Amino acid sequence: MKCSVTDDLAPERWRKLIWNIPFNGLSIVAGGIDTAAIVGDENLRHLTLDLMNEVIVAANKCGHKLPSDSWREHMRRTDSMSGYKPSTLSDWEAGRPVEIEAICGEPLRRGAAAGAKMPRTEMVYALLNKLDHDRRMAAP
Repeated sequence: MKCSVTDDLAPERWRKLIWNIPFNGLSIVAGGIDTAAIVGDENLRHLTLDLMNEVIVAANKCGHKLPSDSWREHMRRTDSMSGYKPSTLSDWEAGRPVEIEAICGEPLRRGAAAGAKMPRTEMVYALLNKLDHDRRMAAP
């Protein structure tokens, strides 16, 4: 396994969010599906790419220079996976708290503060919060 060291974690966090925001979010809001189901559905694949592009634009607006095609490597790796279940989906299915704020909320707030438009990320964030709220209200 390769390992690298960086002096600035912020761009690396944004690079990770290119994958995490769409796949962690959509795996739950689309009904508990894995990565193969997301990339195998034309509409969800398109939404995934749109979400990835929003993250790249937000990262750049926040001063973290990511290439506009940073999504390509993420999609290449995801296309080669078998049906992978993101960690948030595993947490969701087990009834554990989901990292909604860390994965969607905080990047959304930072992107908005820098002037980035992230309507699809806002939608995923709103849906995750609604589902989480409803689940907590239904809990005994």
